[in-house]
Amino acid sequence: MCCDGQNFSTYTINNMDKINLQVIRESFGRVAWTHKTHEKSVEIEEKKICRNKWINIALTGITFLSFGASLIFSDKDWILYIGATLSAFSLCFTVYLLSFNPEKVAENHRYVAKELWYIREKYVNLIADIMGNRISQEETEKQRDQLVKHLAILYKFAPQTSEDAYKQASNGLKKNEELTFSNEEINNFLPNSLHLND
Repeated sequence: MCCDGQNFSTYTINNMDKINLQVIRESFGRVAWTHKTHEKSVEIEEKKICRNKWINIALTGITFLSFGASLIFSDKDWILYIGATLSAFSLCFTVYLLSFNPEKVAENHRYVAKELWYIREKYVNLIADIMGNRISQEETEKQRDQLVKHLAILYKFAPQTSEDAYKQASNGLKKNEELTFSNEEINNFLPNSLHLND
């Protein structure tokens, strides 16, 4: 059994458990990466939503001003043509927004990211149980297979991520260490009685 303050490496793991552990660790890595990619996809879509709203406000405002100006300067037909052109642009942009619906895309990415977070945490706990010799080989394989089935269903309906989201996830995980914490950082989240020292 695992004892507080001891290193997992002091525990013996049989060959079959080592193989399962390696497979599970690789699956965990892929899930962690995919989770971060969907989180970055949400950020990208939210930026698009914000940008689109400002474009829509600008088009609507300019269209309104041009039609207002055409009423004041009724002898200037070119102002009316500009207003009509801007109105057409505004209509096309609204149709574009309704067709692609970035809000729905962002919500789908958010849902997948939340589900992947849950699966990622289950992988972490499974790895801890294996390394702490608290779980049988049969139970390890059962939990591993359940996680794979859960992932298969989730990936079947998950929205596609972009190359930009993948690059941002890679940068976040490799350079900014967005998935890792030092003991000191974790200690800051916990009461003093649960602190671990390096």
